Amino acid sequence: MQKERLSLDIQYGAALLAAPIFCLFYSEIFQYKADDIFWLLGDLKSLFFLILLYPVIEELTFRGIIQEYISQKTKQQILFFNLSIANLLTSILFVFMHFVHHEIIWAILTFFPSLVFGYFKEKYSKITPSIILHIFYNLCYFSFIGN
Repeated sequence: MQKERLSLDIQYGAALLAAPIFCLFYSEIFQYKADDIFWLLGDLKSLFFLILLYPVIEELTFRGIIQEYISQKTKQQILFFNLSIANLLTSILFVFMHFVHHEIIWAILTFFPSLVFGYFKEKYSKITPSIILHIFYNLCYFSFIGN
């Protein structure tokens, strides 16, 4: 069976579309809004770190090292809905890491995108799809929610 191409993957497209919907939904519920959604364009240092560097480092660490390690130890065991034990445990660790710089609710809410990132890492056996998603999710988060 031939692997599906990322550019033709409907699930991946849906995951990309979910980013702005997720951020808009939660910004409305929790009344968090950016005063200026274009603030990142005026702050190139923040743009580089928040949108590019941090997602790459986090994905290489969490999906590339931690999830891969747990996956090998658990023999890629699937729990439910194609979610592996490795993805679930890595996502829990991802949430704990976000407690350092985020409010509790926002740290907890990183669990769902993390599961998505981990799912696509496993689906394609590559880190690139999760890096792209993470960059896009951060772009939406920092655009809609603010600095």
